[in-house]
Amino acid sequence: MNVEAELVELGRLAEQFQTVLGPAMLRAADDFACHHEAQMIDLITQRLYGLSDFMRALRPSVPEAWAIDPDAAARVVTLGDMACRLRGVPQQISSHPAGEFEAF
Repeated sequence: MNVEAELVELGRLAEQFQTVLGPAMLRAADDFACHHEAQMIDLITQRLYGLSDFMRALRPSVPEAWAIDPDAAARVVTLGDMACRLRGVPQQISSHPAGEFEAF
């Protein structure tokens, strides 16, 4: 479920990215390379949603008794917040006020 949720969120972010860049991409539509890049953003969005749908469809076929400890696998994920979400660790509320600069 955590991987599925992560894929859904990434798909949402990619879709938002596509929406924000859409007008700029239309202005550059005469440039084939730019048009190709815009199509790749759409493909990434579709594939992320497709993977989340795949994970959602697989979930009912996994026996309830099966348990997987995600800690070892999550340790190889270099993004700390994502690793925590994949392990099922509750989200920490950001202590930064809205609009404050936050580096990755």
